[in-house]
Amino acid sequence: MKKVTSILVLMGLVFLLSACKGTDSDPEKTTVKVMAPLGSPALAQTYMESKGLGLDNFAEFEIDIVSGTDPLIVAFGSESHDIIYAPTNLGAKLISTGVPYKFAGTVVWGNLYLATGSDDAFTLADLDGKEIIVFGQNATPDIIIQTILADQTYTTAPTITYVADAGTAMATLVTDPSKIVLLAEPVLSVASLPSKVANLKSIDLQVAWEDVTGSSSYPQAGIFVHKDLDKDIVDGYLELVDLSITEALADPAAVAQMAVDLDYGFPLPVLTSAIPRSNIDFVSASDSKAALELYFGYIIAFSDTSKNLIGGALPNDDFYYE
Repeated sequence: MKKVTSILVLMGLVFLLSACKGTDSDPEKTTVKVMAPLGSPALAQTYMESKGLGLDNFAEFEIDIVSGTDPLIVAFGSESHDIIYAPTNLGAKLISTGVPYKFAGTVVWGNLYLATGSDDAFTLADLDGKEIIVFGQNATPDIIIQTILADQTYTTAPTITYVADAGTAMATLVTDPSKIVLLAEPVLSVASLPSKVANLKSIDLQVAWEDVTGSSSYPQAGIFVHKDLDKDIVDGYLELVDLSITEALADPAAVAQMAVDLDYGFPLPVLTSAIPRSNIDFVSASDSKAALELYFGYIIAFSDTSKNLIGGALPNDDFYYE
């Protein structure tokens, strides 16, 4: 039933866009350039990428999947791409400097977990006096874990040891499974492979965030669209993203296979596991605003250094696509 509904939504979208543009002639397709970082953001759009979905004779999408944030920063600055998937704080920071993009919606609602291979009990309460290996000092991972820990009551507060990145954190855990490390998907699913860490246990920090803040989760990554991009194209694209996420959550194994076929660089079991734990869900800019401002508020309050993650202040109304 979900697949039939998805097809009907797509057919309705194509009909609507055709009606908007008229039927007297077939307009030349617009090529829209899209960039998404490998990992949870890319998985949000894998279905449409694999199927080559476009907007009838109206627009087609040329998709670049990249590694890390450096290509995203270059794309924002050069305006080389019409649509960019990026961490929400990165987009906010760059938009505060004047790059001509708007936040169109959230696609990843947190993908951070604490993990260990220890046989000990593993809940937030069990972290009393423990060492936690954390990547992303003064950035989102650090802010999320410290906000959560600060809300707990410990006899001896956990200590945090920082490492360069999630890959280093995973390597630490593989070397010594008794360690407690902060990981993000899909690295958590890589660590859970039998050849990496046997009997891996994890704590979902998105659930813990909701317990602390009352917000269902934090808008970690979103879609940013160039201000000059045609509104019909933007609205049509966002509909396709919503469809893609619906398909991914309905059949993670099938969409994981699509990602393998697209050379995402992760094995099928990892991607199959990562999709449901990536918390992908499309929520429009206006409906994300309250959660985003709460999340950004914690970033501002965390430290003077962390304020720079979003450009120093909450974004104004012009930040949001309507």
